[in-house]
Amino acid sequence: PPAHSPSTRGLADSSHASQVLASGREALGMKGLLGFGCGFGALLALARGAITSRRAEGSDIAVKQKEDLAKVAYLKNVPRSVIEQETLEKLLSITPREEWENPPERSYLYAVKTYAEAYGAGKATKIGWWDFVCMKYLLPGTDDLPTKKVSDEAQKIEDLRMAGKVNMEVPVAGGWIDTGALIQWKGKEPFAGDLVQTPVTDGRWSKQYIANMAFYREGLQPWQRGIEIGMAHGYFLIGPFVSLGPLRATPEAATVGLLCGCAIIGIVSVGGLIFGTTIKPTRFDREGDKPAAGFIEMINWHALGGLGGAGFAHALLTLFGWVHATF
Repeated sequence: PPAHSPSTRGLADSSHASQVLASGREALGMKGLLGFGCGFGALLALARGAITSRRAEGSDIAVKQKEDLAKVAYLKNVPRSVIEQETLEKLLSITPREEWENPPERSYLYAVKTYAEAYGAGKATKIGWWDFVCMKYLLPGTDDLPTKKVSDEAQKIEDLRMAGKVNMEVPVAGGWIDTGALIQWKGKEPFAGDLVQTPVTDGRWSKQYIANMAFYREGLQPWQRGIEIGMAHGYFLIGPFVSLGPLRATPEAATVGLLCGCAIIGIVSVGGLIFGTTIKPTRFDREGDKPAAGFIEMINWHALGGLGGAGFAHALLTLFGWVHATF
């Protein structure tokens, strides 16, 4: 026969198998070959047992689910015209068992219960066209229901949201990356707007930064707070007038900036004094002082510090020169 005929290939395969069997017998011996066969048979029996137990477990789950359905009255004989059996099973899989008998309103299962109790064998057998349209609008199709995994994930996110927690995400090009961390952005009452928390307002670094400011720092006298706040504001206030004012390209720019800075310091100080005499904040008052005495003392020293800070900035500009901007 030809070299590539089927009979030739069959003879070659059988001879190759005989050679492999002979080589295995030589390497293992009869006892080793017999032991190998017994081990392979035991492994195959274990695999079949696992498959059989898995099938039995699946059938047990199906039987238990049927028993649970039989316990709920309206689920015994739900007409196919109301909802398909496959859709109903998928709907029940994503609904907690304790909600089957009394599902929450505005849920799909509540709509199923409403129509199943009204229509079917031994009940109403005809439905108006408008009720039919409403039923098809309210009840879902198989593709409209999420899987149990997706439903559980959505419920987890909703529970975190109601607890005032959100996932911390980092912006990247074209989207966001979830870091896996959670941010507690609200307090115990989720609908109280005054309990909103952010990393800026409630972060550890932010709290330490604000606590170190002169207005909140512990251990300072009112005059110390006022002079520090005033010097900082006075020093920076003349800058915009010097570099952006109408006389920015003239030698008088620094002087004009000084005068404008002093004017703003004076306006703010007068406003602070009016606030202190009317609202009377007692944050910086010492024992035995009149109401708002500490606050008014701080405002007075704020005016002095502001004038000093503006004068110091003007002195630096005058001594080291002001490069006239040309626009």
